[in-house]
Amino acid sequence: MSWEVSSMLSKRSFFNRTLFRKNLTRFWPLWGGAALAGSMVPLYLLLALLGMPDANVSARDFAYALYTTDVYAVPAVTAGYAILCAMAVWGYLYNSRSVGLMHTLPVDRTGLFVTNTLSGLAMMLIPYAVVGAFSCLIALFWGFFDLAAVMNSVLAVAFMTLLFFGLATFCAMLTGHVFMLPVLYLLMNFLAPLLEVLVASLSEMFLVGVGFNNFTLTEPLSPILAIYHRFSYGVEPVENGEGAPYLIGLWVVALYALAGLVLLALAWLLCRRRHSERAGDVVAFRWLRPVFRYGTALLSGLTLGRLLYELLRMALFHYRDYALVIPVWVCMALAGVLGYYVASMLLEKSLRVFRGSLPGVAAVCVGAALVCGTVSMDVFGAERWVPDPSEVEMVYLGDYEVQFSADQTEPEKLQQIIDIHRAIVEDRNYIRDGRHDTYQSGKCVSRWINLNYTLRNGRTVSRGYDLWVTADRAADPSTYDGMLLTLYTQDSTAQDRVKIPDNGELRSVYIYNYNDNGEVTNRPVVENLAVYDALLQDAAEGNVPGYDLLRESSEGYSQLGMELEYRCWKKDGYIHTYKRIEVYPTMTHTLEKLMELGYVTEAEISQWNQEMGLEDSGPIPADMVVQPGK
Repeated sequence: MSWEVSSMLSKRSFFNRTLFRKNLTRFWPLWGGAALAGSMVPLYLLLALLGMPDANVSARDFAYALYTTDVYAVPAVTAGYAILCAMAVWGYLYNSRSVGLMHTLPVDRTGLFVTNTLSGLAMMLIPYAVVGAFSCLIALFWGFFDLAAVMNSVLAVAFMTLLFFGLATFCAMLTGHVFMLPVLYLLMNFLAPLLEVLVASLSEMFLVGVGFNNFTLTEPLSPILAIYHRFSYGVEPVENGEGAPYLIGLWVVALYALAGLVLLALAWLLCRRRHSERAGDVVAFRWLRPVFRYGTALLSGLTLGRLLYELLRMALFHYRDYALVIPVWVCMALAGVLGYYVASMLLEKSLRVFRGSLPGVAAVCVGAALVCGTVSMDVFGAERWVPDPSEVEMVYLGDYEVQFSADQTEPEKLQQIIDIHRAIVEDRNYIRDGRHDTYQSGKCVSRWINLNYTLRNGRTVSRGYDLWVTADRAADPSTYDGMLLTLYTQDSTAQDRVKIPDNGELRSVYIYNYNDNGEVTNRPVVENLAVYDALLQDAAEGNVPGYDLLRESSEGYSQLGMELEYRCWKKDGYIHTYKRIEVYPTMTHTLEKLMELGYVTEAEISQWNQEMGLEDSGPIPADMVVQPGK
């Protein structure tokens, strides 16, 4: 007896055309409405061109418009639209009847995942394709089409689509509740910077100078923030005007697109292991339950706990600028326990979550104590940090009125600013105590000192100090008060008040002469570059006073003002800047030049000097006027 064994090759399909068409036809209002709304932009352009047949639109203008849209509009629109498409194609996972029906189809989970993923990506790309095709047809017909700009825009849109839909799909697999999906999606986009802001806010309560530092640590973990910060466009410089625009940071978007593919792969693994019975649950996996419970407690402690402490501080601790550890810990623990129980109720779908919860409550209280203790004791040395000059590429020091900068080409000034920072850090307990005299001009004033470091390793670090500066301490050159006084009044500082940067190009000098009513007289606003030479001569001879650290008095002419307009070349083009110049009685060369040109009279200067208690008439020598801070 012989047996004939016939073997048949089994085919496994990873894509179901019927389900794909069903998704597109079922959710056509979503992608159709998006395409219709987006088409309003090229339609407006078409109507504008028809209304202005002689309009001169170039390929450069078309590229500029595309890149502006790619940089400013596409990231936000794609991020918001991605969650809608994800809720559409993965909505069946959140209803027990729907998920049971889908899993009875002759398509395995991998096939379902691939088909729904392609459906979602198609729904995201169709509106962009419609709008892009409409815009390109208009550009081709009017002759301002730019193929390179179109290809770059296509890549940018495709990369962002992969990123945000991949992230939305990953979030869809973690939860079993449709309303939890957008919440989780927002957290995935902003959780890291949110925690950085909350921890920085908590640090400000205990530590001197430490605070929020512009998402320098967590920005890469927030795709939307990183794209808006690192993805931009520039303009190629040419001799007479501006050249063609180009994209900057497209490679960053490409890297995030790879991350989106990785998230899709992880979502596929989760989809294969996801239990259908989890439909309707806040989290779809048991190992996520403690993460959700204690994560909610942490966020509640950092937000509601801070709010509760501020309410109590206004009533009980209003005299303190810095917080006490015990009250902050109590407020954080109470808010954390509240968040713990709210998360437990959501997980259990019941209000009966108190029995057996004492270990969890104790863990929340211990966690709040650890967070408060770690921050208040400055375990990581953030409050004590002062860089070595060799580590610094550039530093800025300034307050609301003045700003100083130094880099490696100015080692003495760089060291001077770092020494001021070190003196402030060494006096941190004196600053934290906060019990000083009240404001009194010339004797005790408040200064907000901001320090911004650009380090050689590419990091940027900021510190901000709310300082009391007193005349007694300013007399001691070893205190930060005395060091600041030296910086504010030294000769180089006085010269910087009137000089434009070395890489700047002076464009105009505007002279303003106000009458007693604060209005400009009949002398017109003028452009006169010769006045700048007189300013430089006054600065070289020491006729320009330094800044008044203690705000003793204003020795300048309030009726007379000057403004320098200059431009500096940056990597993306020219930056136009204005520098306001106060005119002082000591600035003899400047005043003589202004009188020579007819913008101020000797009689006016004489009147102003009499009002200030100075000489009867004319500009006066520098040594006859007490300079601010000296």
